[in-house]
Amino acid sequence: MKLSLGSLSASHMVSVLSLCTLAACGQPQSEELVDESLPEPIAVLPEDGERTAQAVTPMQLAQFRAELLTAVNNARKVTRKCGTTSYPAAPALVANDKLNTAAQGHAVDMATKNYFSHTGKDGRSPFDRMKAAGYSFSYAGENIAAGNATVAATMTQWLNSAGHCANIMSKNFTQIGFGYDNNSASTYKHYWVQNFGKPL
Repeated sequence: MKLSLGSLSASHMVSVLSLCTLAACGQPQSEELVDESLPEPIAVLPEDGERTAQAVTPMQLAQFRAELLTAVNNARKVTRKCGTTSYPAAPALVANDKLNTAAQGHAVDMATKNYFSHTGKDGRSPFDRMKAAGYSFSYAGENIAAGNATVAATMTQWLNSAGHCANIMSKNFTQIGFGYDNNSASTYKHYWVQNFGKPL
């Protein structure tokens, strides 16, 4: 579907949105609103053997975040084709605690309440969550994924999706935060979030 300019509030007209459920899709926006379609989400169910993991620990989360930051910045080091669009290498992103907070809150919410969407059960958008975490941005975006148990598999999913790949390669972003949570009782069990931003 196409984004309708009239359907977006002023608070949403400064950002980048993308979607993924092992999910994959994405689209950039900023103060100069770009009317783009959201790629169709792709969902995969976890293998039966992956349904026994316990809740994520702080040490595990820190490790995932370190692995994700390395993987994203390695991806940005080289020219990359996302769908039919080629992107030049881009500068490394820097981890941001406020973006981590926004991303983690959404990952936990999706895993706990068993849903998969950029829009929270409370109706908040990714941009609302970033602002609530105290992050003021000129550009912002989000990738979400569900179903894979590892950083490597989730990054492959994102990079194989044109919209998510475009967010990862975007030169408009300078900072990033990550969230991850799992719940063996939820549909996809593993929920991943990347929040991208460029501060004001």
